Parts: sequence; C-alpha cells; structure tokens
Amino acid sequence: MTKAQFYIEGMTCSACSSGIERSLGRKAYVKEVGVDLLSKKAFVVYDESQASLEDIFKQIGKLGYTAQKKPLKDLLEPSFLTPNLKLLFTLLCTLGVLCLSMFAPLLPLPTLLKNPFNNGLTQLILTLIAMHMGRNFYIHGFKALWARQPNMDSLIALGTGAAFVYSLVLLFRAHSHTSIEGYYFESVCVILLFVMGGKRVEQSSKDKALQAMQDLMQEHNTRALKVENGQDREVAIESLQKGDILRVLPGAYVPVDGVLIEGASEIDESMLSGESVPVLKKEGSQVFAGTLNTNTPFLMQATHNKAQSMLAQILDLIAKAQGSKAPIARLADKVAGVFVPIVIAIASLAFIVWVFKGGFKEALEVFIAVLVISCPCALGLATPMALLVAQKEAGLLGLFFKDAKSLERAKDISHVLLDKTGTITLGKPVVKEVRTAQGVEVLELLSLCASLEAQSEHVIAKGIVAYAKAQGVHLLEARGIKATPGLGLSGEIAGQEYLAGSLDFFNAPNDLGEFEGIGVFFGTPAKILGLVVLEDRLKEGAKEAIEGMHACGLKTLLLSGDRKASVAKMAHALNLDYKAEAKPADKLATLEDLQKSGAVVMMVGDGLNDAPALAKSDVGLVMGLGSGASLEVADVLSLHNHPSAALHAIKLSQYTIRNIKQNLFWAFCYNALAIPLACGVAAPFMLNPMLASLAMSLSSLSVVFNAQRLRGTHKKIKG
Repeated sequence: MTKAQFYIEGMTCSACSSGIERSLGRKAYVKEVGVDLLSKKAFVVYDESQASLEDIFKQIGKLGYTAQKKPLKDLLEPSFLTPNLKLLFTLLCTLGVLCLSMFAPLLPLPTLLKNPFNNGLTQLILTLIAMHMGRNFYIHGFKALWARQPNMDSLIALGTGAAFVYSLVLLFRAHSHTSIEGYYFESVCVILLFVMGGKRVEQSSKDKALQAMQDLMQEHNTRALKVENGQDREVAIESLQKGDILRVLPGAYVPVDGVLIEGASEIDESMLSGESVPVLKKEGSQVFAGTLNTNTPFLMQATHNKAQSMLAQILDLIAKAQGSKAPIARLADKVAGVFVPIVIAIASLAFIVWVFKGGFKEALEVFIAVLVISCPCALGLATPMALLVAQKEAGLLGLFFKDAKSLERAKDISHVLLDKTGTITLGKPVVKEVRTAQGVEVLELLSLCASLEAQSEHVIAKGIVAYAKAQGVHLLEARGIKATPGLGLSGEIAGQEYLAGSLDFFNAPNDLGEFEGIGVFFGTPAKILGLVVLEDRLKEGAKEAIEGMHACGLKTLLLSGDRKASVAKMAHALNLDYKAEAKPADKLATLEDLQKSGAVVMMVGDGLNDAPALAKSDVGLVMGLGSGASLEVADVLSLHNHPSAALHAIKLSQYTIRNIKQNLFWAFCYNALAIPLACGVAAPFMLNPMLASLAMSLSSLSVVFNAQRLRGTHKKIKG
C-alpha cells in the first residue's frame, strides 16, 4: 500500500469533501481516504499495483474538483480576476440589473430601455457577466450533480439556472410582443452576489485562521552560521548534521536542535511553548529549532539535523492533525452527504405542489428559495472552523494534538494517571548518597556503575554519570548493553557482566538497608556491590496543577516505578493516591482496570516505561522531551513539560466541543426553520429567493464568527 498527500481545489462545503471521500472509498484499490475542507489537504492509502495517483486525480476530476500535488497558489501566477475583483464586477452587474428591474419605476430610464425586450436583453448581458464571475458554481455544481455527489454548488447552480432559463423563455415571449410581468435575472444576480460575498468573508476568516496556525509554527531561518576552523561560514540549514558547531547571533533563530556549549542567552520559546517570557539558557542547556535568541550570541552543538528536530516533529503532527477528523465532524459529514439530495427532492415536491396551488411563477420562486436557503455550508463549517482555531490555541498552550479525535475525547476524561520522574518532578535526579558492600571502594563502584549508565539516555543514568565525573572517576568501556524497561541496564565491563537498576533486577537480597529517594542498585547478577541513592525535586507549580485537577472533579493517581517510601512521601505532599514500584505492565494493568470500571483515562508520562500505558489510555499525554517510543504512541505532546498540561488539554477540549455543539445546533435549527418557510408553510408570507440567499450566507458566517470566539481561550485556561 502507498500513501499519498495532495491538495484539492474547488471544494465549498462538507458535502464536497464527504462526497470525494465516499467516491474514492468505493474503489477497491483505495484502503483509506481523508479530505480536509479548510486546508484543502487530502490523503489516500491505495494499492499502487491496481491504480496510480493519476487515476485517483482523474476520479476526483470527474466529480468537478481539481487535485494536484501542490497548493494552487504555488502553481499559478496571480490572475487579473482576483476574488475581490470578481465580487466587484458581480456587484456592479447586480446593481445594473436591479436598476433595470425592481428600481426601474423610480429611475428616469432612456426610452430604449423601457421596451420590455431591450430591457430584458440588457439584463441578460449583465447577468451573463455575473454568472461568468461565479462560473465555478456551475462548473463544480453540475459536474458533482452528474457524478451523483451533489453539493452546495449544485444547489446554487440548479436554483439560479432555473431562474435564468425561465427568464430566457420570458425574453423570447417579449420578443414576440407577448405581455410579461417581469424577468428573474435580478434573482440570479442577487443570489450570486450574496453567496459570493458570504464565501469571500468566510474564506478570509478561514485563511486568517490557517495563517495564524502557520505563523505560530513558522521557522524563519533558511541559513545558519557554521563554525569551521575557527571561522564562521554561512550554510543552508538542510546541510547541517549532528555534531556541527553553530554560532547563533542576537535576533537570529536557532537553526536546529542542539546543546549550548559556550555563552548564555535568553531564548524566546513562545513558538513552541506559548510562553512569551524568554528562558535563560546556559552551557549544557538544550535549545530548539525555531526559537529566537533575544540578546547574546552563543555557540551550540547540533544534536539533530533539521528533519529530526522537535520543530519538524511538531509540524508533522500539525499536518496529520489537519488531515484528521473528529467523530463529531464525521457525523456532520454523513448528514451533509445525504442532506443535499433530500433538499433537491423537497424543492421538487414543493414546486409541484405550488404549480397547482399558486401557478408556475410562485412554484419557481419556492423551488429556488428552497434550494438556495438549504445550503449545508453552515453544517459543514461547524466543526472544522472550531477545530482550526482550537489547534492554534493549543499551540499557545504548548500543546499539540496528533489528531482531532483526541481533542474531542479529552473532554470526557475522568481519571488522570501521572508518572513521577520527569512528569511531576524536574526529572533531573541528583546523587545524595552512595553505599557500598563490604570490601568495595566508593570510587571503584562509581567508576563501574557510571561506565554502564553512560550508555543510557535515562535521566537517572545522566545524574549518576554527572556525579561520577564530578568525583573525578575514570569511565571504562562497556559492551553488550541491554536495557530492560522497568528494571535497568546490563552489560559487560572487562569481561564481567554487571547490572544496574531496581532490586528486582537481581537474584540477591538487599543488605544495604532502607533509603529515601531513587535507588539504583549495582552489582553482578548474583551479588549486589552497592547502591546509589538519588533525589528528585517537584516541578514548580506541580502542587497547584494537581489541586486544579481535583477542583475540576478529576481523580488522580501517581504511578511510579520508584520505591514505596519515596513515592508515598511525594504523594502525601501532593494529596495524591499512589502506586509505587510499578513496572510498565503494572501501569498498564492499573489503567485497564480503571477503563473496565467505566473510567475515561488520561495517562501523563515521559519515559519508555510509560509507553504501554500511553498507548492504551483514552488520551495519552507525553512531555515533549520524553523518549521516542512515548512520543510515538501518545495522543498529545506538551512542550511545557508540566503536569498542568493535562488540565489545559482537558479544558481546551471542553471549550472546543461546546463551541462545536453551538455551531451544529444553530446550523440544524437554521435548516429546520428555513426549509419549511421556503416551502411556503407560512403563506402568504413567502421567502423571496434573494432573501433566501442572504439568509444562507449569514448562516454560514454566523458559524464562522462563533468559532472565532475560541480565540483567547488559552488565556482563560491559564487563568
């Protein structure tokens, strides 16, 4: 199977995107397909032995849309007929037609134009210009109708097309000197004007929301200063590799992820974490691509290339999230998919009824009004617009949801399970005590233990290695290193196998006594040679974050692989229930037991031992500097590395889904009220087709503007 990503132009409502998904989904060679209405992005997983991407593009073309590998803006030169100019020409033509029809009795028209045929012929010319400005409605609408996937364009095309054809018939009658009451050209023009105007405002709002999301994650550098032989040389960021030494000047953006090796400066990390206050970075501090150096030059060593940077991972998450759909959005898509055919049927039935009840003229007006006012745009925009704004607000909170499903699911969380080290603590344990078995020297133990731990990226291992180096010990060569999640490391030093980890890793008793803190035992499989005791400190604000969860009615549980005494002390300080000495399987079992009891569980962690629970949880939240496995399986990434991220994610989900439900409620209510009115159930009050088009545009705009109310949500959440 092959996965391809591309762009689709010409979509105007969710009936368009869902129609494309249904059409492609029926093909035997397509395994999976997703289309995002707002960003115009699409992906398809298909069997390349049965079809090519060009075949898929042709199928999309048959539906009335254009598929291409790049966005339209990257493929075309600027056109003279911009959307704004098209709208202006439509406005001028509409005013001309109105002056010749509805306002004619009030204006001193030339004698030539008072003739019904000449008047109608002039209206026809102006109407054809307006229809040319809105020709995409007809091109896409009739193609979609022919492919049996009708959409909003189909409704507009049918409604205005019917009015136009009937006006042509009246024009021929006028040419034959048959008396006529008037034309419907003004209905065609006004409907096009209102729909195009509404779409223009709607598109502008969508563009601004998309641009805001892109600006939030924009990487501004294309070049970097690489230090070679003591000289600075400007190179392309794409050429940088791990180990390169780089100079970052004030006002420049960090080109790739790395470690600061000389100097100190304050770094603006707002594009990652959402925090506007710069962070002081000193020698040994990690710096990330896309963050801004605010005041002092420094040297850094690259730890990743551009493609492997945290920024690249986040951009990839955003791209995937934009292509995903929340379950609530898929429901709206399904409704929109059957809504348009039903509306066409209702309009046709109403037309037949009114032909007998009031005559052809009234029946035509009812037919057009029903088609125009029933556009499913508001329904289709209800979810994606809110999700788009919410994604931007999430970025300002330092949160990145991998898909829309997790953003929706987070609102239902009832239990939050928290890892300890690196999640509610700083994750940088420091050695406070070293104990040795009889006959073993402290420095000898440190040399052996640190030599083994130097092969690990775990924060506890780094704490031991840092302490050993500070004591001046010499590290030895270790081979055959093997990590056992939840237990520790094993390897050979000078031909002897050694273990470093928890007591359960050894087939030997603990003769070194009780201790408080994080204990790393070291020895051979059959004998413990020593114990290194480390301690970790709570993150600032961790207690307040836990209290905030409790205030919102969330149940919390501290899960840690550390010893009971150490975990109990911290849990008591935070007023948390806890489970100590929990291996990965224990964390997973605890989570599954809660889910079986009906709980909706969020797992918050950062280490390899959290990966199974993160993958199984209803929503998994991983700290941004967590292990690769944790980053891969989690649903939400937090760059704040703080337990408050859990509450922030849950609150953002609640705000977002509430906004979506408001949008859907008004969209459904609008159609539930508007369609009967357009059908004439409140006669003699009748909805004029022109008023129907205005109401339709306003309904879509109301949804767009309501979604904008989510802007600033990050400030409410932070309090």
